Amino acid sequence: MKDKCTVATYSDVENALAAKLRLEQAGIPADVYDESKLQKFWFMSRSLAGRKVQVKRADWQLARIVLERSDPVSHVLHDEVRCPECRSVNVDYPQFTRKFITTTLAELGCLIGVIKKQFYCTDCHHSWGTEVKVPEKTDMLNWPVKKQTGSKLQQS
Repeated sequence: MKDKCTVATYSDVENALAAKLRLEQAGIPADVYDESKLQKFWFMSRSLAGRKVQVKRADWQLARIVLERSDPVSHVLHDEVRCPECRSVNVDYPQFTRKFITTTLAELGCLIGVIKKQFYCTDCHHSWGTEVKVPEKTDMLNWPVKKQTGSKLQQS
């Protein structure tokens, strides 16, 4: 495990297996590490970012090139989970570790709404939610554009 590193992270096992197959077709040995099995009994929610495609450290750069070059045709990276800040594939969800029983308490906190679940980048430590927010319209000074009423639109 120490000799391996994550080359892609997915929420669904099918996508992880497709990436593994693509890498193996290119001659790069790969494995799918399923972290969702660790939380199967302790968490009450669907696992996200729990399937990691791993290769030898020496093959990581070539593996990323293979996946990126094959993506326009096979869309193998379409559902990949990456950090929006640093583009890292070393992402966990939820933001607390899956390896200890004490995280059950944190999961209960999420269940009752005290704690919000978020993705967490282990490289840059950025956290972000699962919901996608559409940014509001701004002017050229990046100030929010106020909505105009119908009467003002008619005067223009």
